[in-house]
Amino acid sequence: MSIPYAWADHRLLAGAEGQLLFGVEDVSLFHLGREAAEVLARWRAVEPLLLDQAPAPDREVLEEFRRARVLVPVGPGRRRPSPVPSAREPLSTLVLEVAQDCNLACRYCYADGGTYRGAPRLLRPELARRAARYLVEASGPHSEVTLVLFGGEPLMNVPAVRAAVEEAERAGRAAGTTVRFSLTTNGTLVTDEAAEFLGAHRVSVSVSLDGPPDVHDANRPTRAGAGSYAAARRGLARLLRSPRAPVAARVTLPPSQWGRAGEVFDHLIGLGVHEVGIAPASPVTRAFLPTEEQEDLLLREFGALADRFLGAADRGQVLPFSNLLDLLARIHVGASRSAPCGAGLGYLALDTEGRFYLCHRLVGEEPFRVGDLGSGPRPARVRECLEAMAAPRA
Repeated sequence: MSIPYAWADHRLLAGAEGQLLFGVEDVSLFHLGREAAEVLARWRAVEPLLLDQAPAPDREVLEEFRRARVLVPVGPGRRRPSPVPSAREPLSTLVLEVAQDCNLACRYCYADGGTYRGAPRLLRPELARRAARYLVEASGPHSEVTLVLFGGEPLMNVPAVRAAVEEAERAGRAAGTTVRFSLTTNGTLVTDEAAEFLGAHRVSVSVSLDGPPDVHDANRPTRAGAGSYAAARRGLARLLRSPRAPVAARVTLPPSQWGRAGEVFDHLIGLGVHEVGIAPASPVTRAFLPTEEQEDLLLREFGALADRFLGAADRGQVLPFSNLLDLLARIHVGASRSAPCGAGLGYLALDTEGRFYLCHRLVGEEPFRVGDLGSGPRPARVRECLEAMAAPRA
């Protein structure tokens, strides 16, 4: 009996030397020769597709699509991936909420000013050390893990940052595990001492900078309503004096600023950062819901940056636009995701009280609390949370 097939989710793109096929689920990219493009055009609307009913020349090409998982089985025999992978994956990334407090009042903050809908509080250094040890101990077969120092503003709590980094290094050395560190900061509290510590321990730093002063200050005022650009730029300069790990700019733009993405990128590269990533602001209020025109504008701005990226590549250079660098890295290694993000799947967040949550964006949300540092995350609870959120996969 012939197995029926259907086309997996894919997109066709125009390339300089012909058509490209992008496989959405597998993050795969194929150049289509003339024959493959013609066969695809003939059979793309046919579902279900029975390979043995296709003429021999077409069948050979369709078999190649099947081997590339562009054609997939359908019907009762199809093995669909579970919407929720195993919830017992060893820990590979821990986001440590060093400070659930912040000295800024960013317009688009999803964390209620860094407090995550609670009272402002700081992580105790001893709890930071316990969390660092736990990351290494719970990493299973992973030879490398990542500790993310987050907030709020983590540099409001330098003692806990120091404690977490130094303890993770000790635990990593004892276990033969490499621990990588990253820290996200608004830049305004970077002192010479903090910059020296972060550099000495090779902590990758992302500075939340949204571009030129008028753009940045409109988004990221202090609690008193003043602009924060000048202080953030001074902090960035301290980090860049003798960096021993990358210093990146992390940009968040509301829809009203999407037309300035290219300008923002150039401004930040001009400040000396090693990489720039640009993200649309989460729609925390209706004011951040974009219009169709704004969406088109963002696409054009990103398209222009992609064209510049391609031009730089032709000259043997790399344009440090992390949105594209991250995507191309995934395509290059053929990385595919069985879930839309890593929340709960080797990735967890720990709040200042030692409570685990699926993700740093869900800290403080009781339905997504999955355990505590004393007893560890509960796999059954992780899976229950994931299943409650999972959308069915077609």
